[in-house]
Parts: sequence; C-alpha cells; structure tokens
Amino acid sequence: MSTTAHAYLLAALAAVCWGVVVIPLKLSRISGRLGIGISLTTGTLVMILLSGREMTQVFSFRPALWALYAVTGGLQFTLGCMLYYEAVRIGNISVAVPITRVKAIPILFLSIALGLATFKWSLLGACILVVLGGILVGLEPNHPNRGEEERQTHRLCILLSMISCACWSVGETLIGTLPKEIGAVATNGLLLAAGWLLYAVYATTSGTWREFRTVPLRDALCYVIHGLVSFSGAYVLFVASVKLVGPPRATCITATYPLISAVVGWLVFKEKLWWNVILGALLLVGGVILLQFA
Repeated sequence: MSTTAHAYLLAALAAVCWGVVVIPLKLSRISGRLGIGISLTTGTLVMILLSGREMTQVFSFRPALWALYAVTGGLQFTLGCMLYYEAVRIGNISVAVPITRVKAIPILFLSIALGLATFKWSLLGACILVVLGGILVGLEPNHPNRGEEERQTHRLCILLSMISCACWSVGETLIGTLPKEIGAVATNGLLLAAGWLLYAVYATTSGTWREFRTVPLRDALCYVIHGLVSFSGAYVLFVASVKLVGPPRATCITATYPLISAVVGWLVFKEKLWWNVILGALLLVGGVILLQFA
C-alpha cells in the first residue's frame, strides 16, 4: 500500500469514528463546557498511558515548541470542541456537523502559506466539492410552523458551529507543523494535555469545576465514550494521516463524516432526511474522487 493510500485509509477510519460518535454527544444532557472537561481528561489519560516513554521528549522542548503545542491543543480541543459540543447539544446533528466542514478551504490556504501544501486546482476543486457537499447535507428546508425560540436556537447552533470551524481551521493546520519524529499517539497526547491544562485554568478561575459534582453518571459516561472514540481513537488516526499527506488532503477525507452523522441522526434520532442529503453525498464522494487527481 502506498503512503498516500495508507494516509487516506487512516483518515477514512477517523471519519467513521467521528460520524458515529455524535450519538453520545446528543444523548448527553449536560452543557458542552462540562462535557469537554470529561472528554479531555479521558483522552489525555489514555494517550499518556499508550505513549509511554515517548512522552518524556516533552522535557527537551524549547519554549517556542511548548507554545506551539499549547496554541494548537487549545484551539483544536478546548475551544473548537467545546463550542462544537454545545452546537450539537442545542441543535440538530444534520445542521451543526456539516457547517464545520467549511474548514477545508481555509486549511488549504493556510497550509499553502505555511509551506505545508502546494496549490493545485484539483486540490482546490476537491475542497470546494467537499464544502458544498457538507453544507448541502446540513441544509434544512424552511418550516413555516417553526417558532421564534426555535429559530433563535437554530441561529445560535449555526454561530457556534462557525466559530468552532474557525478554531479547527487554524488548529488542524498547525498540527501539520509539529515535529514528525514524534509519533501520532504522543503528538495527540501532548495536544490533549495542552488542551486539558488550558481547560483546567478556565474551570478553576470561572468556578466551573464545582458543577462537575452534579453531573449525572449517565451523562459523564457519554462523554467518556466520546473521549475514547474521538479524542483517543479518531484524532490519533487523523494526526497520523496529516503527518503523511498534510492537513488539506487528510481534511478532505475526514470531511465526509457529516454524511455518516446525517444518517445517524435519521436512524437514531428520527431527524428528517431530505433530498439535499443525497445531493450532498454525491458532492462529498465527488470531492474525494477528485482528490485522487491532486
């Protein structure tokens, strides 16, 4: 198997994990700012245990590299994921998830600016198809009977998803600048640890830590599962893929998971599946096919 094919397979497996892990997010009833703490703690502990001695390389880092890990982990996990969790909790999966796929475009141009990718029209075309497909999958027809409160919730869901998308765009691009000699498991562990430390500062200064005492066991388990599947599993696969082919290509593959999430929303949560999902699916698949010519 070629390096590119191997990287695409890793990214595809990550997409499957992210596509189905919306189930525990949707089942949980606690806010995203509490859930992120549980997911981060779970993922960090698992990654530290799996990394072993490789994590000790952190003691040889220069301050600039420490800062890079801190910024990347904070944007990717603490901010990006916390806002995304809240968007999924208050809105529809089929709306919140696809909006974040717009990140494929800024990731491409940020990667080119940082020398992580070379501009190719076919690569840009693949990104555009993936973005359009993701938006179509999440497009909801107008409902004349929708109340004002429901409309406001829908708009808030979109806003949170867009800010999360911006955080992830920068975070996932910066992952491509991290040292390649450090393995995917240790890299992910360091990013999670950085995100966890930033969250710990936030939870301590804001008093959020007190609210964890009232979190129901069922909701806590939902986020533990998310931490295992998404933070410990999918992100390792994604980081490994980025190390092989760079952020834009890996992101184009993982950006197909809104289709999986839309089907999950339809089958599990009885969300309506519209014509736009089928058309969006064709565009997503078309983007992945075009990526092969990039």
